Amino acid sequence: MAVNIREKVRSVFAEVCKVDIEHLDDEVRVREELGIDSILGLQLLARCEVILGIEVDEAACAELETVGQFLDYFESASGS
Repeated sequence: MAVNIREKVRSVFAEVCKVDIEHLDDEVRVREELGIDSILGLQLLARCEVILGIEVDEAACAELETVGQFLDYFESASGS
């Protein structure tokens, strides 16, 4: 289940950021390397909420810096 959640979130990142999923390593920095600003960040979180059926803490997500940290957050938030 955890791999499936990580794959789903990684797919959302690829779609929102318009990048190939292969370029979304865990170490990729979301703001500096992917250009995620506050609006894209909200779109990303909203899509993940819908796809995973969970509510996210926007303040907690604002502190996350890498794709891997987001994947870990969503994995934990979904109870996997």
